[in-house]
Amino acid sequence: MKPTGENVSMPSRLTRKLLWLAPLLGMFCVLVTGCPHNDYKVELKPKAGAMERTLTFYRADGTDASGRPNYQTFPSNELAAITRVYPAGAVKPEGQWYVARADFAGAMPHDVGGAGSYTNLATSLGDAGFYLERFRGDDDLVAKTARQYHAADQLADLVIGWTQIEFGHEPGWQNLHGFLDGDFRKDLKNAGRYFQLGLTVSLSNTNAPEEFMARYGQYLIERGYLKPAGAPELYLIINGDDAAKLRWIRRLTAEKMGLKTSDPLPKSFAVLADPAAFQKSWEDYLAQGDLYRTKLKAWEEKSKLDSNLAAPKPLDAPNDLIQELLGWSLDGEDDQLTVKLALPHAPYRTNGKWSDGQVVWTVNLGDFRNTLPAICYAGWSNPNDAFQSAHFGAVILADEELSEYCLWQNGLTGSQSAEWESFLNRLQPGEKLATNLKNFRFTTASGPNTTAGDQDHLADGCKMIVEALAKK
Repeated sequence: MKPTGENVSMPSRLTRKLLWLAPLLGMFCVLVTGCPHNDYKVELKPKAGAMERTLTFYRADGTDASGRPNYQTFPSNELAAITRVYPAGAVKPEGQWYVARADFAGAMPHDVGGAGSYTNLATSLGDAGFYLERFRGDDDLVAKTARQYHAADQLADLVIGWTQIEFGHEPGWQNLHGFLDGDFRKDLKNAGRYFQLGLTVSLSNTNAPEEFMARYGQYLIERGYLKPAGAPELYLIINGDDAAKLRWIRRLTAEKMGLKTSDPLPKSFAVLADPAAFQKSWEDYLAQGDLYRTKLKAWEEKSKLDSNLAAPKPLDAPNDLIQELLGWSLDGEDDQLTVKLALPHAPYRTNGKWSDGQVVWTVNLGDFRNTLPAICYAGWSNPNDAFQSAHFGAVILADEELSEYCLWQNGLTGSQSAEWESFLNRLQPGEKLATNLKNFRFTTASGPNTTAGDQDHLADGCKMIVEALAKK
């Protein structure tokens, strides 16, 4: 499969505006962005036994009038973390930038945040290279799902607590409580799963977020949260119309309490008619809760070290739960990453973009704080033209077929590999070439401890070459 040219990407502007559907079906909506960020550029050059890695990085807060970065001091703790994973003296300042350069065999350094590897498999027919690296993110799906569900439960408990204060005295409260404690709690968890699935698939399919929003939109319609004819109102809601949001919440609350549309709404519903009254009621409720008290206590400790740290507001209390539910952090810094892998020719498999002798990946690391990690991978091979031409009459193994061959030969034992190389060196182009390959048997292929599976595996190398010859 040739490179697709797709870079790691995230949801469109429309999808971001639809985020309010996932957190509390419209009750909470937080979109916060940060300006200062770190910029990283990783340049990779594969060698026979190692990968040369050059990391260039700096910190900036926007750009000046001429378009140049407004450089800031790079965080000392992050600089120390990068320095620790490079050899002594490898990290050097160059003006406002830092440059780290070293060769790494096998494992890639934990510099930008993540883990990776470079593998090179050499044979007389050529060599194969494999690069794979993740950057940040969270790849523990079991733990992530558990945290999502716990956050959904906490958010559902908050809504139940608030509605009990506002509507607990109404005759239909028990019906509303049953809905919130049952279907609503479950639907919140499904919201988190749908949103997380959309973000995951979006790593390779840029249309995925919209598709999963459509899927979840259908889910909400089937469960009565949205009406098929309510598109105009939905448009107002996703564009931030607070009055439209309250009309939607008011309609849903009345339905779940068992109120008829022809009946006048109770006086208690006045809180759902005025955005300011709704916000004050919700804020007052949060201010008395343990969630806000915990956040406030944490701020009091941090403010002892940083007097400029702003105190949290009661409305900020559920933010961490919303972000955990979504599996996507909505605040923090949008660190930028560019990875460039220099190769003599296009790889046969990658999720990066091939351009001017390089595979290029561009990643907004801020989008991957709590999602699955950003992944960069590439597979390539370099045929030994002279050897293949001398013994087969042409270059017959290249790209993925050569990589498969390299994997096979590097899986042989030392004595098997030596026997195989001796056989290859005796091969000559001509009519008997295919026959000689088909007749070859390892001396260990008929030993007392050799299984049928072992024999099939040992014969794979000959089969690969015979099949490649037949294609020429």
